[in-house]
Amino acid sequence: MNSDTPEITTVTPKDQITIPSRLREEFGLQQGTKLMVVPTDYGLVLKKVELPSVEEFRQRVEERADEVELSITEVAELVHEARNNVE
Repeated sequence: MNSDTPEITTVTPKDQITIPSRLREEFGLQQGTKLMVVPTDYGLVLKKVELPSVEEFRQRVEERADEVELSITEVAELVHEARNNVE
């Protein structure tokens, strides 16, 4: 069975679904993996969200530090906002 083969799951009374184990293994989904739910004309699409490591994030911030003038407090607020949008 490949990833093109559909699987059936059920919405529980707590409005949750279980992703079949075969698909969790195939796509590397583990407890705590973030998924984005994207509505389309055809239904819902789940997309694994790849968050950068702390080191990658630090490097990205350093690369853009000269382009944007923000205080440490403003950066912390933006990080907090971004984390809330992912969770």
